[in-house]
Parts: sequence; structure tokens; C-alpha cells
Amino acid sequence: MPVLPFSSDADIVGFARAFLHEHLARFRKDIKICLTPNVRDECAYFPALITCIAFAEFLSGLCAGNLNGPALKQLKEYAAGFLPADYTTDRLDVLYECFRHKVAHLALPYAVFDTGKSKTFRGQPKRLITWTVDSGRRKPAIEILEVKPAAQIETAVTPWPVYYDHRATVYLCSLAYDILQSVSKYLHHLETDVTARNRFKECMPVYFSGDYPASEPA
Repeated sequence: MPVLPFSSDADIVGFARAFLHEHLARFRKDIKICLTPNVRDECAYFPALITCIAFAEFLSGLCAGNLNGPALKQLKEYAAGFLPADYTTDRLDVLYECFRHKVAHLALPYAVFDTGKSKTFRGQPKRLITWTVDSGRRKPAIEILEVKPAAQIETAVTPWPVYYDHRATVYLCSLAYDILQSVSKYLHHLETDVTARNRFKECMPVYFSGDYPASEPA
């Protein structure tokens, strides 16, 4: 049974362009809404952050040919091919472990994230990381700075003194822009690489699983 009624490579690329154009329009709209201040000059930083991470995960799944694969591994592979060079392994580890998991499951990251308690950071120096999410356009989009000497958390309620020795800052406009810019690079890759086209095609029955016909119409 064919994956989809694509009869040529041009069909795949043409569909991919239309498909991702629709996703880009939705992504731009959602980020704009989240980062437009309300009457109290407040923005929805964490909905914007999780939208950025989710879209980057989606793109990396399409690129890998597996929408249910090892997300961080696939994200790193996508970043290596299509995001700026400053999306280094340690920054992506922090983005994924400190922000993605904690926002998805707890609504906010921990006040301080201890990398020594995560297998993802095995072999890296232990860091106690606090965080800032900012709407700015600074580069790199994910910044990790050492704090010397270690400082105590004073802006969050904690049950006992909590200290940090690094601060991770995510600049949302920069992150969203970098993800947007990566799509044209990925589409060019689809045009020139048969493996990339096949991987994209393999994702479509998964994405459209509720709409995919069990057989060709008679």
C-alpha cells in the first residue's frame, strides 16, 4: 500500500512546502499573540517557549522520519543541520531538560535545576542552573552564564535556602526566528536529498493517522 498518493519527488516537495507553510503561519500567529503585551504589559512567555520547543521537535521528527522517536537526539541532529552553530549540545540539553520537561509537566521549571541529577548531563561538570525567559532578540538564543560566587534564590518562594551557580536565559524572539529560518534550509534539503524526502513521506501516515484511508477507494 502506498504511503500517500505521491507519484513523484516533485509531489512530495510540493506537498511539504504547502504543509510547512501552513504550520509556519500558525507558529508565527501563536508566537505573536504570546509576545504581545496585555494592558498590564505582561506577555505569555511560557506558552511561547513551549510552542517554540514543540515546533522544533516536530521539524526534527520530520527530518528524522520518526515523529515518535528520541526527541532530544533528533533535535540535536536537526540543530546540527539547520540551526545556527551556537545551538550547542550543552545548550540544547539545558533547553530540553531544564525547560521543556519541567514546563510540560510542572508549568514552570524548577527554581534551580541540578544537572548532577540528570543522566542527560552525565560526563559534564555539575551545574546548579536557575533561569530567565526573556522576549528579547539577543544572541545566542540560549545563553548559559556562570555565576561566581554561587548566589541564593531570592525571587522565588523556597522552603530552605537554594543556591545556583549558573543562569540560563532563553531569548524567545531569537529562538522563534532561528526556528523559522531553519524551515527554508530543511525544505532545500528535501529538494536535494532522496532520503530526506522518504523520511518526510514516512511521517505523513502518523501525522494524519485519523484521516488516512485503510485502502485505496474502489
